[in-house]
Amino acid sequence: MLLQPSILLGLVVLTLSFFAESSAAREEISYTLQFPDASRHYMDVEMRVPTDGADIIDLFMPVWTPGSYLVREYSRNVISLEAEDLTGGDLDVSKTIKNRWRVDAGGSEWIVVRYRLFCREINVRGNWVESDFAVINGAPTFLSVVDDYQRPYRVTVDLPAEWERTCSPLAPAGDENSYWAPDFDTLVDSPLIAGAPQVDRFEVDGVDHFLVTLGGGGVWDNARVARNVQHLVKTQRDFWGGLPYSEPYYVFNLLTGSRGGLEHRQSLMMTADRWYSMNRGGVRSWLSLVSHEFFHVWNGKRLRPVELGPFEYEHENYCSSLWVVEGITSYYQHVLLARAGYNTNDQYLGALSGSIAGTERTPGRFVQSLSASSFDAWIKAYRREENSVNALFSYYSGGAVAGFLIDAEIQRASGGEASLDDVLLEAYEHFSGEQGYSESEFISLASEVAGEDLGPWFDRLVRQPGAFDYQPALDWFGLEFEHSKSSASSGFFPVPEEPVDNPKGWLGASTSGSGGIVKVTSVPSDTPAAAAGLCVDDEIIALDQSRVDEKQLKRIVGLLGAGKEVELLVSRQGLLRTLKVTLGEEPQETWRLRFRNEMSEEQKVRVEKWLGSDGGV
Repeated sequence: MLLQPSILLGLVVLTLSFFAESSAAREEISYTLQFPDASRHYMDVEMRVPTDGADIIDLFMPVWTPGSYLVREYSRNVISLEAEDLTGGDLDVSKTIKNRWRVDAGGSEWIVVRYRLFCREINVRGNWVESDFAVINGAPTFLSVVDDYQRPYRVTVDLPAEWERTCSPLAPAGDENSYWAPDFDTLVDSPLIAGAPQVDRFEVDGVDHFLVTLGGGGVWDNARVARNVQHLVKTQRDFWGGLPYSEPYYVFNLLTGSRGGLEHRQSLMMTADRWYSMNRGGVRSWLSLVSHEFFHVWNGKRLRPVELGPFEYEHENYCSSLWVVEGITSYYQHVLLARAGYNTNDQYLGALSGSIAGTERTPGRFVQSLSASSFDAWIKAYRREENSVNALFSYYSGGAVAGFLIDAEIQRASGGEASLDDVLLEAYEHFSGEQGYSESEFISLASEVAGEDLGPWFDRLVRQPGAFDYQPALDWFGLEFEHSKSSASSGFFPVPEEPVDNPKGWLGASTSGSGGIVKVTSVPSDTPAAAAGLCVDDEIIALDQSRVDEKQLKRIVGLLGAGKEVELLVSRQGLLRTLKVTLGEEPQETWRLRFRNEMSEEQKVRVEKWLGSDGGV
């Protein structure tokens, strides 16, 4: 039966209201987090669960966290687990599968579960506990009830005396260091920091934003960086037409020396270097990661593929549209830095050129499409190995290049009347919230905005492996690639009989050297090394009967020149063998973009609309 839209909308609202009221009316599951042995990276959790009359309570721990598409087996960090009733009587507990525990409630109205976690992963996905502070993420911390986890929760932190405060986007629950979540999705999506962090507050549209930093080491200028985050937030707000939240937003900044980020609905968590705040270049580099993760406030958290919500936390959630979630976000992280004034147009082209170069030097693009790369994220994206370069195409960097091409194609098809900006705004209007979009729906919407059927073009771009066609986008914006130069350079020689040098020789394999031992670490396809049968972990001992270390190998190969056949003596699994290799010429394309010397006025207008007025901080 077909329903009128107004009736259908009313039913949806009533249904959502019913579930919201049902969730709010239920008894909370509560957790108390304690740190009696923090110096050894342990956190103790006490969990109180209403049984609702059930004799058996099955508990589970998530195996992955949203935004990071790999089964991470968080239950491996559960050191011990026991249960009792409210009188202190022991209850039988048995482990049923890798991440589930069964508690015999014995007729109790409540059960108390206590478990200890080992927390020594200082990254955006795991837990870290030490004597000075704790970084707590939801998925590796909180157990819940199997098939009954969308219910309210309360979290209380028993703060050690020497720690000053906690910070979390979760709603305060009244008591100090106590928080409330309406459902499990919110609980898992809300990191918590405890210790003595640097905290700076700023407002955008009357909404509080907090930059919360750990590990500043006396050199990190939190106030300076917070001012720049505020400016970037305003730029992205203007892009989308407003902030989609009224609750406080948190930027959790862990200065560990590594670089990474993970988006959340009301926060982001990132790792970075504490020295970045020392100059403009460092602040700009740090802001690049913030730009990416904050863009997910819209693209990824509220505008999402249909497969990414509601989440199933005990197994993979497959999705073919991560090139939209992550790739297009990677494209805009740099575009919006340029529009915000942090990058000149030439600096932006440098960032885009880097993504294009990475794409063109990845043979895997001829094997895996962006759509397939998205779907296979669970088994390939986070499990890089020696053959990844030949079999994997990143939906991050490859998706960023696709974003550039999509933007230009929509502008071309619409005669400059629309862009990828408009597609995202329309998608947000159509699909944000509970609905979500399929890959086909996103492509259809892009065609609708462009005023032309782009389906076949998108099929070639994201659903089929192969080379990208850059020329239409270059022509639209007045861009060109810098001319490549041959490596052959004879220079001036006074003796005319001297033969001309061949281009420098090239093996094509990546190697590592230590103590004079040369090990092969990667063999891209379509290289002389691959054609000769060189393998990862081969030890290269000699070239044409001359012993070589890593520097000598590269120097001699270059001197011998392209086209020269040589013999490599290698050790493979302890056995010696000789391989004949015909050296090649290393591809000379730089993939470095630049503006054409003679751009039309129309192209100049397009660039300004694309990147904003050329300035730079």
